[in-house]
Amino acid sequence: MSPVESVPIAILNHIDEYVELLYDDIPEKIKGSALILQLARNPENLIELARNEALLSALSRVLREEWKRSIELSTNIVYTFFCFSTYIEFHSVIIQYKIGSLCMDVIDYELKRYDQWKEKVDGKKTALTPDKNEIPKSRIPEPKRRPKSGTWAVADVNLQKARSLVSSYHEDLCNASDELLSKNDEEQLKRKLKALSKRQEQLLRVAFYMLLNIADNVKVEEKMHKKDIVGLLIGAMERHSNIDLLILIVSFLQKLSIFIENKTSMGTKGIIEKLAPLLDSPNPDLVNVTLKLLFNLTFDTKLRNKMIKLNMLPKFIQFTSDDKQITLAMKILYHLSMDDRVKVLFTQSDCVKLLTDMLLLNVNSDMSGEAGPGTTDVLLALCVNLAWNERAAQQMTSEGRLREILARAFRHRNAMLMKLVRNLSHHGQNKLLFVEFVGDLSGAITSGEAPEEFVIECLGTLSNILNPNNNIDVFAVVERYNLIPYIMKVLDPGEKCDGEVVLAGVVLAGAICVEERCASALAGAGGGHALVASLRHRQADDEHVLQTVFAFRQMLSHPRAAEHLVANTEAPAYLIDLMQDKNVEIRKMCDSCLDIISQMQNEWATRIKVERFRCHNGQWLSVVETLGAEGGAGDAADDLPPYLSAEYLTTHRLTTSDSQASLNDDTDSFSGEDYNRANSRNTQDGQSDDLGMSDSLSGKTLDDDAQFSKNLNVFA
Repeated sequence: MSPVESVPIAILNHIDEYVELLYDDIPEKIKGSALILQLARNPENLIELARNEALLSALSRVLREEWKRSIELSTNIVYTFFCFSTYIEFHSVIIQYKIGSLCMDVIDYELKRYDQWKEKVDGKKTALTPDKNEIPKSRIPEPKRRPKSGTWAVADVNLQKARSLVSSYHEDLCNASDELLSKNDEEQLKRKLKALSKRQEQLLRVAFYMLLNIADNVKVEEKMHKKDIVGLLIGAMERHSNIDLLILIVSFLQKLSIFIENKTSMGTKGIIEKLAPLLDSPNPDLVNVTLKLLFNLTFDTKLRNKMIKLNMLPKFIQFTSDDKQITLAMKILYHLSMDDRVKVLFTQSDCVKLLTDMLLLNVNSDMSGEAGPGTTDVLLALCVNLAWNERAAQQMTSEGRLREILARAFRHRNAMLMKLVRNLSHHGQNKLLFVEFVGDLSGAITSGEAPEEFVIECLGTLSNILNPNNNIDVFAVVERYNLIPYIMKVLDPGEKCDGEVVLAGVVLAGAICVEERCASALAGAGGGHALVASLRHRQADDEHVLQTVFAFRQMLSHPRAAEHLVANTEAPAYLIDLMQDKNVEIRKMCDSCLDIISQMQNEWATRIKVERFRCHNGQWLSVVETLGAEGGAGDAADDLPPYLSAEYLTTHRLTTSDSQASLNDDTDSFSGEDYNRANSRNTQDGQSDDLGMSDSLSGKTLDDDAQFSKNLNVFA
């Protein structure tokens, strides 16, 4: 029965009388708060009630001082403020009297008290007791007034009688002794616990609802976070009997989960373990709001992994057959599919085949309702992710599904569906299935009728499958569909094609150069110059640079094309410049290209040798250059140049480990100009004279030579 159904109809003009009841005993306070609640439930009265400061002060004071004594009284007052919270104009009233903070304290106490009741009924020792310290009372002074009749002593006696009459189930439960309880007493306590739990859930529901309304203010929500609102909500989720309360709690958590601090707090408090059982609920609204919260949480990698550990993936897949839950289920599955380890789990059932069939049925279909075009887009994105897994790609293309996918892609010119086809073509086991569609792909590229996004995906797909190993005559395809003129047009900076189209053209150029005739034809048509010009304009894009260098590598694999590329273009110079690129893959590809060029009979071989030496010893050469700039005039004539020229490398043999014997020879180490230069420096410094130096050299013994060689070996 509602708290307001047992009281007479309230009248706004009698509001002062209802306020006076708040200063009487508990029964009168309950009656007065119920009458005020009646007025507050009518939106037309809220403005008048908000102007009555005496009313608001009395309500906040009674709630602050008496909420522990009566759940019904607390529910009436919180419900009254909830009516104010439904309109944002009255949120300032709730904030002014600090009702939100007080409600959180009430919720915390009630949750702890419920745990104590439950432990009493279950016969367990009380491990958790509510904090006995009262919440600080309101600083608003309570106006004293004399009783309507009699003296103060009589009023005190009446107050004591009223308190003794207002018994609570809580006292019965807390005073019960586990040792003295009979079966009848236990059954009675269980009934009382059920009744108290029902009343308490009403209070929790209206309190949480009020907090949810005022949480629209970000600053208020931050204060709630500091008081651990997430912990209170998760603590109240154990009450599975009250579906309405659960829906409210999960909705509140969903709103809070958009902030990373709240999401982190939910993760540490085991939110996923709490939500997993709710997916089995027969209530579709509860399942829907639970999926919404889980979708927000799937943006966190750790929480996604926890969902997988709890084996929630089959449940999400099951919801794809529910028209009401399919959109949320698809979004969650899409987020889960971003992890490569999870992609494999999709293949352990018929899920991939079912998703592919569902996609084929709904592509570009006019579906209405919640499972509309948005659902199809998410489903398509999910399939695109799964197509990266080899086993999933095999299931998608089995039983003639690839033909159906391609037919729908070309019929609707759907770029996303073509992206799915492109991902499927990455796997070697599927390449042979694309042979019969090479003509369709090439025609769509060169026809100029398809959208640009669709052409990009066709270029990528064709680049994946154009290979002689796939029983494809690459040169015949290139000649028939004029792919080389198309590539030259795309690479021309004057055409101002989109960067993605240019990159796809470079990839296609590298793909067709796997065949010698295609590589020669591309080089003869000026493909080398076009690739260099494209590289010059897009040298900041690492992916473009890498694909261009790969195209050079493919052309260098064939003698005629390699000779044309090296002799007539600036490709070798760019490759030498890219030897020191920050990208490791680019450096590796450049080294492979330069290895081929250095083996050819041309002037680049010597330059590559010098530049590689300088690249390998760059730090040492920089030190030499610094010393050369700061050195004296007397040493300049005899020092080496800051870098070694090609002539020096060809006429001088660098010392290696094989020439260790020459280092042990004293005549080679200290003779000629080296000895004279050292001797002159020592003489100028006044450290020794010519006689002393010559004596030190001539006075060496065999033991000294042996010791010198030993030390040199150790140093080496």
